[in-house]
Amino acid sequence: MKNSELKTAAAYIRVSTDNQTELSPQSQIKTIQQFAKQNGYIIPREFIFRDDGISGRRADKRPEFVKMIATAKNKPSPFSTILLWKFSRFARNQEESIFYKAQLRKNGVEVISVSEPVIDGPFGTLIERIIEWSDEYYSIRLSGEVKRGMLEKVERGGAVSVPAFGYDIVDKEYVINPDSAPIVKQIFNDYLSGQGARQIATHLNDLGIKTTRGNNWENRTVEYILQNPVYIGKIRWNPKGKTHRDFENKDVIVVDGTHQPIIYEDTFNKVQELIHKNKKSYIPYSHHKSNEEFMLHGLVKCSNCGRTLSMAVRGTSLQCIGYSHGHCSVSHSISINKINNMVILALEQAFETGLFKIKVKETGTAEPAIDFEALIEKENLKLKRITEAYEDGVYTLEEYKERRELVQGQISRLREQQPKANNDDKLPKLRRNLIEKNKNVISKLKSKNVTEGEKSAILRSFIDKIVFNRTTSSIELFFYC
Repeated sequence: MKNSELKTAAAYIRVSTDNQTELSPQSQIKTIQQFAKQNGYIIPREFIFRDDGISGRRADKRPEFVKMIATAKNKPSPFSTILLWKFSRFARNQEESIFYKAQLRKNGVEVISVSEPVIDGPFGTLIERIIEWSDEYYSIRLSGEVKRGMLEKVERGGAVSVPAFGYDIVDKEYVINPDSAPIVKQIFNDYLSGQGARQIATHLNDLGIKTTRGNNWENRTVEYILQNPVYIGKIRWNPKGKTHRDFENKDVIVVDGTHQPIIYEDTFNKVQELIHKNKKSYIPYSHHKSNEEFMLHGLVKCSNCGRTLSMAVRGTSLQCIGYSHGHCSVSHSISINKINNMVILALEQAFETGLFKIKVKETGTAEPAIDFEALIEKENLKLKRITEAYEDGVYTLEEYKERRELVQGQISRLREQQPKANNDDKLPKLRRNLIEKNKNVISKLKSKNVTEGEKSAILRSFIDKIVFNRTTSSIELFFYC
């Protein structure tokens, strides 16, 4: 081991479906772990991020990559380094690569390719850029070749994407799945019988049925199935990218497929007519601006699922986002005027009694005190991860003992530096200060001369969240200072 201090690292593994020359996920992680072992890094299991069968052209299309970046932006970051097999695994778009690396550097996180070492300094940075440029050029050429091949296959009526719900792909052709195909038929029948997409999605979730990707059902998932011509033996594809549900787009290709249909064409056409009719009747309410300001914007949470309550299309009430999308089973619909009054009344009572929950947030304006307990807990977590790595066969017994002693020594040093605990209860003082500082906000919240945006900003200055319970028709305020 080259370093005397163990550092925590993350590993990012990506394998795309369009490249047969790259290492498998197992080979990539093995190579990365060997590098980590030789250079004093620990890679916890929860910091191994893996995107399989996904193109690197767009970072926002890689869920594990996005999760890794979000984790790295925590302050402080739980890891100091991201290890890759090659820079091309991070991004094949140089612009995005530069952007994300800059974001990571701001939080002290560096990106290292274990198979493409570069020297420190400006020249090393130049070499890294050249490698990324080459990867991007290769990606663009490969993408064009793949799209040409897919277009030829579509024109022959073949399958070019993951199988639609109700089908499997066998020998590169759609084949009806005997378990999920009846569910597709039921979705069409339920919609024709008068059930809405959200109602159908909720029913499917209650039955424990998952989508093709293993997710819960949403309104849009059901709507997509209802409008997918694959179920009447067609293939729909946009050679220029995703349709974004714009199925009338001139670039969209619809051709006869070679697979067996699940739905009769007459049934499919009746559903399309009903969808068009429902959307037409919904137009008077469909132009509401979802970003319109209101006093409780983003603050109210559902007591059942924890998601945010957003403004409904009519603009006079709030509803749980999860319920609207079929993820939450409990409606939390409430008029905006009613919940505004409930919040103002609850604030008056909280300021009068001084009984409310409060959370202390760091302001960043003062030099923060060292949280020794957090640092010790971090080292204890390292011990756990070292043990896991030993159990996984990453370390030998001697290497395990050496790393364990390093961490235990650091824990001992932290305990020596840790000051005696201060048992003074600061919460009553914090509550008094918060009440004194905000005692005049009630009149502003009631005033018609203060805009909804200004009222929202006032609340956000000391309210962390507001939990609404539809069953008991009550709210709970959570303060911070």
